Amino acid sequence: MNSAGRAVGAGPLTGGVMGTVGVVCAVVGLLGAWLLRRLPVRGRTEGLSAAGAAAVRGGARAALAAVAVELHRAGTVEAGRSGRLRRLVHRAPGRGATPLHRALWAALGRELPLADAAVAPAVRRARAELLAELAGRGLRCGRARLAASTLLALASGGTAVALAVRGDLATGLPLAALALAVPCTPARTLAGHRLLRALRRRHPLPGAEAAQAADPAEAGLLTALHGRRALRLLAPQFAALSGLLGRRTARETVARSEGDAFGFGTVSASVLNSGDSHGI
Repeated sequence: MNSAGRAVGAGPLTGGVMGTVGVVCAVVGLLGAWLLRRLPVRGRTEGLSAAGAAAVRGGARAALAAVAVELHRAGTVEAGRSGRLRRLVHRAPGRGATPLHRALWAALGRELPLADAAVAPAVRRARAELLAELAGRGLRCGRARLAASTLLALASGGTAVALAVRGDLATGLPLAALALAVPCTPARTLAGHRLLRALRRRHPLPGAEAAQAADPAEAGLLTALHGRRALRLLAPQFAALSGLLGRRTARETVARSEGDAFGFGTVSASVLNSGDSHGI
């Protein structure tokens, strides 16, 4: 009887220990996944271009949008009624242009929708190089770390689901939800978050009159920091025609079926290294 009693009592005890171990593993995995995506806290910001700031905020697509707006405000590129972009001058982007500026300008040797220009080999290389640069600066999470973070989150999610199946719903389900949320968070690090917060304080959206007077570099930076709100203020017609606001015209759709995102500059060091941006 004593042996049988001990055997019966060992079941709940073993299950409780396994449940505790599972919770610890899931929490540690989630913490590791979060740290992989968020560290470092401080990054290198000197010499960062507006395209780089845009990529910190929204990735390669946001960077391409900022570059397209800069080229447009400089009178270099325009969007036709069909939604295709075309060059207005045949002079390559000058001093201070980033590789992404030069690649997009080169891709527009013939009229193209921005979506097609974005997948041109030179543009794809420039976008990849920009993301790699930001990862090296500690402002965005690189591909390897993103993959490792996702795997850790999925493993933690699997452990959390197992806990829920065993009956610990109160612990398992919240952990599983957190595990699924981690891969959906932005790829920018804490250093990237701090950079954007500081730049947005220094460069709020201007009024309508001031927006029209913004030079190409400032227009690109505002687009980089504020996204669609800046597009609607700075270049509403260009943004709508080129698809930067997410709407594709019927003519562009037909054209694609038939076969067919300025004064350049960097974010100033004084903005990055003074006041509320200290230690970014």
